[in-house]
Amino acid sequence: MKTRRALLALGVILAFLVLTVQAAETATHPFVGVTHVARTETEPRPLSMHVVMVDLKAPGLRFLLTPHAGPKDTLKETTLQFLTRHKAQAAVNVHFFAPWPAPDPDPGVADLLGLAASEGRIYSPFDTRLSTTTLFSGRGVGLNIDAHNRAGIVHRKNGDRTGRLVAEPVKLHNAMSGNKQILTQGKNTAGTSEWDETLNPRTVIGLAPKDNLVLFLVDGRQPGVSEGMTLREMADLLRRDYGVTDALNLDGGGSATLCLADPTPRVANVPVGIGNIPGSQRPVGSNLAIFAAFSQPPALPRSP
Repeated sequence: MKTRRALLALGVILAFLVLTVQAAETATHPFVGVTHVARTETEPRPLSMHVVMVDLKAPGLRFLLTPHAGPKDTLKETTLQFLTRHKAQAAVNVHFFAPWPAPDPDPGVADLLGLAASEGRIYSPFDTRLSTTTLFSGRGVGLNIDAHNRAGIVHRKNGDRTGRLVAEPVKLHNAMSGNKQILTQGKNTAGTSEWDETLNPRTVIGLAPKDNLVLFLVDGRQPGVSEGMTLREMADLLRRDYGVTDALNLDGGGSATLCLADPTPRVANVPVGIGNIPGSQRPVGSNLAIFAAFSQPPALPRSP
């Protein structure tokens, strides 16, 4: 009997150790005011997540949304191409865009769905063309980071026909929108439509107390590795674990990509951009770049 109890106890301990190894979180501070958390979970399913927390009061911090270019709103490029071209330290994909599905051959131009402003130039308005279905229920809401790195949720001004005015007394600088607000003043407002409850790769931008901006990305469509999350799951996790009070769901699926240059430019997550193939990157309509000083000077390459 004692032997059986001992074996049972050993089994419980081993199971706990296995779960501990499988679920892990690593936090680094590659840039001044920027924390990167790489997190894996085994419950409720295999998940690989990335969280970038940005202290908006950090010195030397700057942002850039993809500027206007081309015959439509932007010219598409991968998030890694955007980060590398602008010599940024971090970048994440942002807007839903059209045409979708992309034509073959893809001309490389994008029409962004919703508000977009880059360094003060508004080039895509709040979009009245968006469907009134639950997929784009947030077509009148956005997030603005002004020229002084003050971030806040903005709403389309009532009665404005241009789609370029907001109700809040702020000047649009780097402004963006997703398809819906999943956290609103601490309340989960993600919704329960079929699309909301589908497991997918996701990208989210949110606000936390003490002037913190939070970027969240979860990989998906990778059975046994990372299977994605619903919008409600993300909202609950961001509120519970990272103190996020307001958050927008950005373009996800194969678009979901986070890149870092710490110091070598790299893709931090495992996107499924082309044909759901892990590691493949999709050219997207817009990206948000973060420019910040290195926490420690990058190591110089050793002489041969």
